[in-house]
Amino acid sequence: MNPLVSIIIPTYNRAEDLKRALQSVFDQTFTDWEVVVVDNHSIDNTDSLIESFNDPKIRLFKIHNEGVIAASRNLGLKHALGEYIAFLDSDDWWLPKKLEESIKYMNQGADVVYHDLFVVTKLDQRFNWRRTWGRQLKSPVFYDLVEKGPTLPNSSVVVRKKILNAINGLSEDKNMIGIEDYDAWLRVALLSEK
Repeated sequence: MNPLVSIIIPTYNRAEDLKRALQSVFDQTFTDWEVVVVDNHSIDNTDSLIESFNDPKIRLFKIHNEGVIAASRNLGLKHALGEYIAFLDSDDWWLPKKLEESIKYMNQGADVVYHDLFVVTKLDQRFNWRRTWGRQLKSPVFYDLVEKGPTLPNSSVVVRKKILNAINGLSEDKNMIGIEDYDAWLRVALLSEK
């Protein structure tokens, strides 16, 4: 049986951060998931870190993405087995009910779910977290995104894999670096209002 959710984590030389990100996945109350780590040939202890988890729910792929993070995410998408894709950057982490709450909305028919994030700049930071707000999109979603700008923090998004496949994943055009996720959500909005 395939997992319901594939969590795609691109990484490069962030083993300590990746450890925290992976632990936050293992701490989830929702457990029907796999992790697809896409490593840009790190030279730190990323490989041994993943081996230390000793869990078949984590699969590791290597890529030379040449600075195009979308290439890493697309490789993860290509190998993802789940019906839903969750993005998690290797320097981010989730609270324990993140997937449980997101899947609740997906099961009610949503094609894309996202939420606010807190920005934390240090591994040991306990105070002064800055909240990144995800505003409620209005229909037509495409025009809302065009007029008011992006609002889907990448590490908060859960999306149906078939929708990402329908737009052929994220743009790997080097001119899109830094806005490839915004471009993807614009293209998704042309296919779905949910």
